[in-house]
Amino acid sequence: MKPTAGIDASATLGELASERPARIRVFESVLLDYCCGGASSLDDACRERGLDLEAVRARLEAADRKPAPAAPAPERDWRSAGIEELCDHIVSAHHDYLREEMPRISELLATVVRVHGTDCIDFEIIQRAFASLRATLEEHIDDEERVLFPACVALERGDANVVLDRATVDRHRGEHEAVGGKLTALRALAGGYDRAEALCSTHGALLDALRVLEADLHRHIHEENNVLLPRVGALIEPLPEVARP
Repeated sequence: MKPTAGIDASATLGELASERPARIRVFESVLLDYCCGGASSLDDACRERGLDLEAVRARLEAADRKPAPAAPAPERDWRSAGIEELCDHIVSAHHDYLREEMPRISELLATVVRVHGTDCIDFEIIQRAFASLRATLEEHIDDEERVLFPACVALERGDANVVLDRATVDRHRGEHEAVGGKLTALRALAGGYDRAEALCSTHGALLDALRVLEADLHRHIHEENNVLLPRVGALIEPLPEVARP
């Protein structure tokens, strides 16, 4: 993969992440929201976060020049995938992961609250915040698999009977934004997932699990907001204009 001539500061975070997925690691490291906040330009996002634009741009360009790692796997450019393949990937890579990992995190939280809750009320607050995030995600991914993804695949196949409109697409974007807000709040409550602050091995495992969950959700939402939903939106027929009397 040839390096870019230069990172365009007016390009959106979503565009930059989609063009070269290796840039996602840079966005994660400087806490730039490329998924829910993917419509923001690099320039605006850096200004909002108080980051040096040129320093971030230099790191992105360095990531472009670095060969993709051989393990666990090179980053895939999902823009080249069909809608059905992309939906299958989201389910297997992200939805299945959530269904397996969220109960484990709930158990870790229950243990930490039981052991340390009397000394630190914050753990109970974190537990409630995660329970809210988990409930939101479980409902959301179930709706995607039952309704949204089958409709997306049918639309790609040209099924004339498919019922999918822009309001539904916008609703899913709004739900992703809500998840992003819950993730931001959870990170703040948990002290940025700083393992140096762990009170015991279980607390450390909890912080690690929450950090990995956050990173996976960022990629998950990015693949939907910046790749899948724009593709689907381009296939949806525009609403007919209402004739004025």
